[in-house]
Amino acid sequence: MKLRQRLSGAGRACLVAAITLGASALLFGHPLPALACGFALGLLLFSSPRGRAFEKLRFLRLPPARLVEDEELELDLEYSFAGAIAPLGFDLRAHGPAAALEGATPALLPTPHGCLAIRLRARKRGRHDRLTFEVQLRGAFGFRPCSAEFEVPTDLWVLPRPRALRERELERMLALRPWGFERPQPAGPGDGEFYALREWREGDSERRVHPRLSARRGLKVLRQFRGEAPPVVHLIVDLRFARDGRSFGRVDFDEGMRFAAGIVRSLLARSVPVSLTLLETGGTRTACAAGCRDLHAFLGELALARAFPVAVAPDVPALPALTQQGRKVVLHLGQIDDARAPSDWLSIRVGAQRYYQLLDMQLAPAPAPTSSAEVRHGA
Repeated sequence: MKLRQRLSGAGRACLVAAITLGASALLFGHPLPALACGFALGLLLFSSPRGRAFEKLRFLRLPPARLVEDEELELDLEYSFAGAIAPLGFDLRAHGPAAALEGATPALLPTPHGCLAIRLRARKRGRHDRLTFEVQLRGAFGFRPCSAEFEVPTDLWVLPRPRALRERELERMLALRPWGFERPQPAGPGDGEFYALREWREGDSERRVHPRLSARRGLKVLRQFRGEAPPVVHLIVDLRFARDGRSFGRVDFDEGMRFAAGIVRSLLARSVPVSLTLLETGGTRTACAAGCRDLHAFLGELALARAFPVAVAPDVPALPALTQQGRKVVLHLGQIDDARAPSDWLSIRVGAQRYYQLLDMQLAPAPAPTSSAEVRHGA
């Protein structure tokens, strides 16, 4: 804990006014300036913050939370105060790289266990176990404010915000629409084996709309059958980059993780099974299997991903032995020569032409990640 005391401009003005009133009372002998001076000095004396309050204040913990980048959430910060007099003008601020905290109260209750409502805004992608913030106590008119730094344990996950993608381009590159989907398909029970439900998209047949479920949800919902099941997509994210950074381009590493999160989010929203594999310097690691339908599980793995600088790397890495079925996508930072990549792989370099071809460049906020309940297929 670091203690700092300083006098604000309002405190200086109040002090000068009190001295002026006191001098006027002595010179002219009028009771009104004397009463005003006594009131001002008494208010400043009894309400001015003292550094001893920080010695009795302890912050216990901040509840665990999972937020995407730039998301805000209200939480209760647990604290304990051993003193008998409540600190006045309590103000809490933190603008660190991990998260931003804001909280304030006119008087902090002196209690062995209390909760202070704060607003938390996620910033830096990753997992953070401790947060540092500044607490400030103010007296009357801002006189003699005291501030100190505290550190509180927590379990904060800042997930990468999925980037908005051009859905038609993604569908075209991966050939996600099954063959014959534009032709008449089974429309009711007994005409085929039911597989899943999904939202209606432009170009879909109106005959496939589920009337009752669409009326209940307020949007069109289509039925899919077993023969129309979308192919599984195997996504490999290459975390290596050259030490000089020339092959990486101007796009930072966090932006690459947001793009990968956007691909996963789009695929899960379309009921397309997807697996996530991370390519590190020591080899490949399967982060999420194809059977996983929880978007936050994918975002958690991408939140913990870190770049691995390498001096020399082969053009085409040793890709894992995946099944021959499905689509294969590799997202890399410039360590792979796209011309020498396997023909059955869709190679995307962060910052290259194909990357911007898939990226939605409209000046609109990125959509919030879909919850795990919404990405599961079925009603």
